Amino acid sequence: MSRDSTAQSTWVSGTHLTFLVLGITGGILMIYYQPTLPGCGNTTCAFQSVERINNTVPFGWLLRNIHYTASNAMVLLAVLHLYYQYFSGRFKIKNEVLWVTGVIFGLITGIEAYTGYDLIFNQRAGLAIEIGASLANASPVIGAPLRLATFGAGFADFILRLYSAHVFILPMVMLILVFIHFPRYLVFDIPVVSVVVGGLFMIAGVFPAELGVQYNPGLGRLTIPEWYLTALYALLRTEYDKFVMGGLMPALLVLMAIVVPFVDTSKKLSWKDRPFFTALGLTSISQIIVTTGWGFYVN
Repeated sequence: MSRDSTAQSTWVSGTHLTFLVLGITGGILMIYYQPTLPGCGNTTCAFQSVERINNTVPFGWLLRNIHYTASNAMVLLAVLHLYYQYFSGRFKIKNEVLWVTGVIFGLITGIEAYTGYDLIFNQRAGLAIEIGASLANASPVIGAPLRLATFGAGFADFILRLYSAHVFILPMVMLILVFIHFPRYLVFDIPVVSVVVGGLFMIAGVFPAELGVQYNPGLGRLTIPEWYLTALYALLRTEYDKFVMGGLMPALLVLMAIVVPFVDTSKKLSWKDRPFFTALGLTSISQIIVTTGWGFYVN
């Protein structure tokens, strides 16, 4: 097996495995997580159920830590896999459908992670929800209807939309995309399984997922969102139009990624032989790193 094939198999096996780990741990967490609870008000329902998982359910803290770590790992693996395909030119060997479905899969992975940590309803989740709602509302023409459709008219509407999207709608779409995007790699390599599972357990044990402070609008914005949303947060903190910075610019970045195989049509695969597209890829990486770091900066 060539080095490129081994690397490809490693990326794919790692992505499949984290997806499987998320499905198993998420299914168990669903038993204890309750988006609504009799006798408690609004966001305290969700937060208290997560608190109970963390502090009362046997090994609940471990399940939650592994689920959280796997979600971060899957986002990171999706990004790394995308750039590996881009710089190695492997997207030219296959067909455009695989590349486009890969970009969409990466985008949905980020949305799935976003809906997941919002379910905690701590301060960080509250900030992310405010960002999402303001972005939907800032959309021209369809802003108000879009916000109502995605976030509902109140907490009861929103949490059911969020919960159904996270545990059913998005995973089903991701599962379909997995079978389309990885038709010949639905296998697991034992070394990759050992490294990924061992790494998830080690990171989950050493760096536990924080519970945070229960969401309270009166506390203000005292925190920052998860690392994969800090770049978007940084753009939204500027004085420019929210839709342009938070909606149009990310959409253009995704669109640019989708059209790559239709524009880069040369037969050369190596990044050394494609200086323009290599520079474009390095520029996007630099931009992501800079804006992500900027998002962590809080005045």
